[in-house]
Amino acid sequence: MDEENKKVAGFISAVSDKVLSAYIPLLEVLPEYQGEGIGSELVKRMMDKLKEYYMIDIVCDENRQTFYTKFGFKKHSAMIKRNYDKQEG
Repeated sequence: MDEENKKVAGFISAVSDKVLSAYIPLLEVLPEYQGEGIGSELVKRMMDKLKEYYMIDIVCDENRQTFYTKFGFKKHSAMIKRNYDKQEG
């Protein structure tokens, strides 16, 4: 949170079954705050919260894969479906 400018600089979210698995659908950092370590800190904090789970999954664009390998994620295959006509933001 950028208190001075009253902006949320970045956020992360996770969905879990509270037993075995968790999925991180969103990690977002505003462009003007990227490169300051905010995304890395958010992932570190989330990984700490999820450390007891058997599986933690994230689906990301290919150009983001290197970023996530720093946190122990490995490249894998996935299937996705997107309803782009429902996207807002």
